[in-house]
Amino acid sequence: MTPLYLKPVRRRPLSEGWEIRRIDAEPCAHPSELTSRAVEGPLDACAATLPCTVASALRDAGQLDLDDAESVARLGDLDRLEHWFRCEFEIEDDEGGPAELVFHGLATLAEIWLNGECLLKTRNMFVRHVCEVTGRLEKRNELAIRFPALEPVLRKKRPRARWRSRLVAERNLRFVRTTLFGRMSSWCPPIPPVGPWGGVELVTCTPWAITLEQMRVRTELADGYGLVHLVGEISVPADLRVQALRAGLQLEIGDVRRPLECEPLGEGRFRVKGTGTLEDVEPWWPHTQLAEGTRPRLYPMALCLPGADSEARIELDPIGFRTIERTDRHGFGLTINGESLFCRGACWAPIDALALRARPEALRSALERACDAGMNMLRVTGTVVYEEDAFYRLCDELGLLVWQDFMFSALDYPTDDEDFFESVVEEVDQFLDRTQGRACLAVLCGNSEGQQQPAMLGLGSESWQSAFFDEWLPARCADRRPDLPYWTSTPSGGELPFHTREGTSHYFGVGAYQRPLSDALLAQPSFMTECLAFSNLPGVHGLDSTPRSRVPRDSFAEWDFADVLGHYRNGLFGEGSARGDGVLEAALCRATSASLMQTVQTLWRDPASGCGGSLVLMQRDPWRCAGWGVFDARGEPKSALFGLRRAWAPLAVALLDDGLNGLRVLIFNDSPTPVSAELVLQLMRTDGVTVESATIPISIAANTSFGRSVDAVLEGFIDSSYAYRFGPRGFDLCVARLLVGGAESASVLEAIHLPFELGLLPPTAIGLSLGWSVDGAGEPVLELSSDRFAQMVSIDLEGGEVEDNFFHLAPRSTRRVRVRRVAKGSCPTGTVRALNGEEEVAIPDFGSLLARDEIGWVES
Repeated sequence: MTPLYLKPVRRRPLSEGWEIRRIDAEPCAHPSELTSRAVEGPLDACAATLPCTVASALRDAGQLDLDDAESVARLGDLDRLEHWFRCEFEIEDDEGGPAELVFHGLATLAEIWLNGECLLKTRNMFVRHVCEVTGRLEKRNELAIRFPALEPVLRKKRPRARWRSRLVAERNLRFVRTTLFGRMSSWCPPIPPVGPWGGVELVTCTPWAITLEQMRVRTELADGYGLVHLVGEISVPADLRVQALRAGLQLEIGDVRRPLECEPLGEGRFRVKGTGTLEDVEPWWPHTQLAEGTRPRLYPMALCLPGADSEARIELDPIGFRTIERTDRHGFGLTINGESLFCRGACWAPIDALALRARPEALRSALERACDAGMNMLRVTGTVVYEEDAFYRLCDELGLLVWQDFMFSALDYPTDDEDFFESVVEEVDQFLDRTQGRACLAVLCGNSEGQQQPAMLGLGSESWQSAFFDEWLPARCADRRPDLPYWTSTPSGGELPFHTREGTSHYFGVGAYQRPLSDALLAQPSFMTECLAFSNLPGVHGLDSTPRSRVPRDSFAEWDFADVLGHYRNGLFGEGSARGDGVLEAALCRATSASLMQTVQTLWRDPASGCGGSLVLMQRDPWRCAGWGVFDARGEPKSALFGLRRAWAPLAVALLDDGLNGLRVLIFNDSPTPVSAELVLQLMRTDGVTVESATIPISIAANTSFGRSVDAVLEGFIDSSYAYRFGPRGFDLCVARLLVGGAESASVLEAIHLPFELGLLPPTAIGLSLGWSVDGAGEPVLELSSDRFAQMVSIDLEGGEVEDNFFHLAPRSTRRVRVRRVAKGSCPTGTVRALNGEEEVAIPDFGSLLARDEIGWVES
C-alpha cells in the first residue's frame, strides 16, 4: 500500500508539461536520442497531461477522433510502436528531504529514466511502482518514460497453451500483464492503452516525518459490535522515538479511541497492532435495502499520536461494518448481514475508453446514476482494469456492492512461470492492500471465462484446473480478506462451467442464442455475472446514427447483436411491423430493449425463480454505438435502462403471466420498513372501458415480496392470461396500481400487462395530453394522460432528465414523471410519442412554474 505519513508530507502530481514522442524504427536506447530519433508529424509529437494514454492525449489535442474512421486508421497499431513520455520539473523549496517518484500504472512494458539514469524497468500495467530518488534529484530534473513496442514481445516463440481462446486473437497476450480492453475489438475501440494511465507523483517529506507502512486493516461485525483489527509498521526518526513509545499511537473509530501496542524492531522501526471496538454499531447495507434518501453508515477512522503541545493525526478512509456470505441456496447466492439479497446491476466499463480513468465528477455521476437505476452491484470484469481508489470509496459511500474479478480473462495464463508468478503476486497483493476494509467488495473472483473457454472447446476439466486459481489465489484472498467469498472463475459451478443451474453463469439464452422468453426460467439460472446483451440503440426518437460496424459481435459469428435485437423485435411486434419505415423500426427496437429487460429481470427477481443475482452486460458503451450498454458513451440512459429501473426499484410492482394460473401481481419491498398500501387492479380495453376492477388493502413486510393471482384479487375466474380461450378476448390489458398511504400521489407505482400476442397496435388518435406540476420534494413533474391506451410512450426531453420513460400509459389516467436536473430559469423542451399514437405532442412551457422558488433547480 502507499505509505501514510503522520507528519506533513507533500504529494505533488507531475501532471503538466509532458510531451509524447513516437519512435517508428529501431528502439531508442536513451532519452538523449529522442530529438534526433523521433518521427515528426501530428500523431508523433504532442503535449500531454497525466494521467493519460497515447490515444487519450492525441484525442485531447484534437489529433484523434473516434468517430472518424480515417483518424483511427492513421493512429496505427500502438502495440507495434515505441513511445516516450518526457517532462521537466523543478524541486521547490519545501520539497527537501526523502523523496520518491510513484508511478500508479504504466501500460505496459516501461523504462523509467531520471536525469539520464534508468531507475526501473517494469512489465505489469496493474502494479504501482515506487522509485526512491533521495539524493538523485537536482534543482531542475528530466523525467522520461519509455514504452517499448509490445509487438516484438508477442512475436517471441513461447510454450503452447493448453487451449486457445476464441475471444483473443493474439495468443501470446497470456504472457503479458496488460488489459484485454482495446485488444478485443468486437465490442470496444480497437486501440490498446499505452502510457502512464495511472499518473505519476513526487512524494517528499521532512526528515522528521513518522511514516506508517505495511498497514493491514480488517473489519468484523459480530453480535452488534464493530471491530477493527489493525497491524502495521512505523518508521520513527531518532528525536521522536521516546515520544512515540511513551505516548503511543491510538486508533480512533467514530468517537472511540483505543491504544495500539508498539513493539520495537530496531533502527527506528516499530510494529503496531491493536483492535478497536464499537458497541451497537449500525451495519453497512447496500442502498436498495435502506430507506429512500439515506446512505449506508460509515464510521470515520484516524490514527493519532498525542504530543505535549499538539497531536499528530492522519485521517483514514471511513469504514463500514457488514457481513457477507456465499450460500449454496439454488446453487449460488449472497447474504448480507444475514439477509438474502437479490443482486442486480451491470458489468462496469471504463468511463473514458482511451484514458481508462475518469474525472471525479464523471465517476460520481456514473455511480449515482447506477444507484438511481436500482442497481446494487457492479462487476469489474477481468477484461478491463482494476478501478482507482475513488471508485471503491464512492461505492462504499453510495451503497454499491462490487463483484471484483482479478485481471485474468479468457486465456491460459502461465502461472507456473517464475517471473510471471512473481509479477502477479505483487499485483494481487497491491490490490488487496489498497482495498482492505472496503465494505463494498462482495466477491473476489479469480478470472473470467478461464473455465468456459476450454470447456466449450470440448476439453476436459484437466485443461482448466490451475494451482494458482484453485489454491494459491483463494489462500491469499482468505489471508487478506477473510470476510469475502472467493469464486474461482465465472462462469463455473455447474456440471459444465457454462451450465446455468449451479454456480455462476453468463446467460445469453434470451439474447445471443435467440431462445424464447420462457428459457429465462427453463434454464434456472442461479446467479448471472453476465446476461442480456442486446444492441441497445442510444437516443429516444429518430434513427440511430451510430455506425453498424460498431455493433458488438461474437468472434467468428456471421450475425451481430443488432440481428439478435431484430429477432426479438419481430417476435414482440411481428415480422414486417416497421413497414419499411426506418424511424418506426428504431422506435420498435428501443421498445424491445425496454420490454425485454423489464420482463426478464422481473422473472428472475421473483423469489419463485430461485435466482440470486443478475448483472447485465453492460453498464456503459465504451464509444458511440448501439452497443450492450444501458447507458450510452456520454452516460445518458437508453431505453433498456428504464425497463431495468422499473424491474429493480426497491419498491416495485409487476404483473407476470403464469400461464394457466393466470396473471399474478408481484410487489417487492427491499426497504427496512413494512409498507401498507392499497392495490388497485383493473382489466381494461384499449378504448378505456373498464371490464373488471377491485381494490384491496395489502401489507408487505420489510425485505420481502407479496404475490397474488389476479383471479384471487378479483375473487373469480376471469382467464386473465387468456390461456383457456373459451371465447373472444374480453379485455386487452391489466393495470395494477400500488397506492402507498391510501391516496394517489407522486409515489404511485403502476404496472401494465399488454399481451405480447397483440403485437404493435394499429395507429390511432389516442388523445395524448401533457402538463406540469410540482411534487412534494419541489421537483417539476411532467403529467401525461390519454383518452385511449398509449403503447410504449417515449419522452424526448432536452434540458432535464426524466425519471421514467418507454412505458405503457393506461387510458383515462394520469402518469406523473419526475424531471430532474433542470437548470434554474430554463424550461425543458421536447416531444412525446406512443407507438400506436398518430400524434406527436410537444412538451408545454413551464409557464407559472418558472417563478416558483420551491422547485429543486440545479445551477446551469
